[in-house]
Amino acid sequence: MKKIVFQINIPNINDKQSLTAYTYMEEMYKISERNAKKYAKKCNADYYVVRTRDDFLPAARKHIDFQKLKMYDFLDYDSVLYMDSDYIIKDNAPDIFEICKNNFSAVRDYGKSVPDLAKGISIPEDRYFNAGFMHIPTKVLQETKNVLLSNYIHHEYKFDGQGCLNKMFYEQGIVFYPLKSEEWNPVKKTFGLYGDHYAGTKKRRWGQVQY
Repeated sequence: MKKIVFQINIPNINDKQSLTAYTYMEEMYKISERNAKKYAKKCNADYYVVRTRDDFLPAARKHIDFQKLKMYDFLDYDSVLYMDSDYIIKDNAPDIFEICKNNFSAVRDYGKSVPDLAKGISIPEDRYFNAGFMHIPTKVLQETKNVLLSNYIHHEYKFDGQGCLNKMFYEQGIVFYPLKSEEWNPVKKTFGLYGDHYAGTKKRRWGQVQY
């Protein structure tokens, strides 16, 4: 089985007084990349990091979050694992490729804004996932690439790449196998069993755990 782990690490300019989903924190991103590389090696997977805004060319002029769609350049693999650079995978994390097998898996998002986010793209709340940690078999990418390039990528979404993927996967009938948030990608709290996701204002808690 040919596998790959990838991330986006593109420095950007932020208002230091206002933490957002896309706030760049150099130390955090370095540690995230270090741990992701270790995890890829543990899972016998390749590793790739997006470092420019035009790496995935069809999304070159869009928000950097659309570079998550770089996954569509990895069709020669069997499975792809994407994790945000404010997500820290832990040393005790088991092999997600073995756990998920041929299933698209992510963590359902339980955030306070989810009802409005889901309503805004006309999908059920229980189908809205957090795109900060996703396992995607390439059969899903092969099934959706043409419609992505012809339709979905040309629209704007709240939370950009996450909104695009949520709408497309739901409308294209991609089955969603949810991962446990307390294990893989905690949304309501920063710290989880296998990974810590410092999303948005939760970045204030950076430094409370040593990695």
